[in-house]
Amino acid sequence: MIKSTIKKALTAVALAAGAVGSANAFIISAGDLKITIDGYDIANVGYAAVPGLKCQNSTANCDAASLGAAGMGSFDTMGIVSVASITNMAGDVTYFSRINDGYLTGVFGGLLDRSVETTCGILGCTTSILSEGGYFNLYKNTAQYDASLGPTGAGVNLLAGIYPGITDGALYLSGVFVSGALFGDTDTTYINSYTNSTLSGGGQGFLNVTGGSAAGLFDTNSLTDLNGQQRDLFMDATYNDANGAASGLGWTVALTASIKGAAVPEPGALALIALGMIGAGAATARRKA
Repeated sequence: MIKSTIKKALTAVALAAGAVGSANAFIISAGDLKITIDGYDIANVGYAAVPGLKCQNSTANCDAASLGAAGMGSFDTMGIVSVASITNMAGDVTYFSRINDGYLTGVFGGLLDRSVETTCGILGCTTSILSEGGYFNLYKNTAQYDASLGPTGAGVNLLAGIYPGITDGALYLSGVFVSGALFGDTDTTYINSYTNSTLSGGGQGFLNVTGGSAAGLFDTNSLTDLNGQQRDLFMDATYNDANGAASGLGWTVALTASIKGAAVPEPGALALIALGMIGAGAATARRKA
């Protein structure tokens, strides 16, 4: 009977947790996480395929060397994203999927190129970029973004972090790009390299959480960067315009990225579990009495 009572109490906890999950769309458990995203643009690919050091430790000189819009480091250093899934690192538990749980869509920007160099060889030219600054904002929405608005469409202001259909949702997570992906460098927040002939490439950088309704969940300082500092998240991105879809909408490239991090239990789930365990303990005590 005692085991039966405890089982009923724990079952009630599970059902209640499920109810909270439905109310909030999804519940994320503690542990190592992988966030998979896709979107448009991720870095400046507007540099000419001419070998040499184009700029060094100067955002103004890099901006002048870029083929992008003057004064902003190019529209290519800002863009939009959508979360495809949030899973544990083992991949056997999915906490969020775009198909079942709505949409987590966001904007990013503020990345300013500070050093750029192009090298050329038998495979063509490759441009390597070190950037500073950078932010991201992720919102809960009921629909996917409309990428056809492009980076300069009606109501779009990526410099201010505004994008119709994204930024009118509830802020879920916000943060900044931080240093640590390059050993001994405390200024560079994002590293990017692409082949000029194909506009395909990749980049990486650490992120720290600063706000949003899920800030307490992801603000864990669980990762150690190459300079020994604790960081919340690490992003590894790849991009290209292989089928011309991105440029056809006014963007430069389409991106996919994997973000590694960790989570702590959500307060709602912890409270339900605690209440259930208290109830189970009380039931056991009554049976013994």
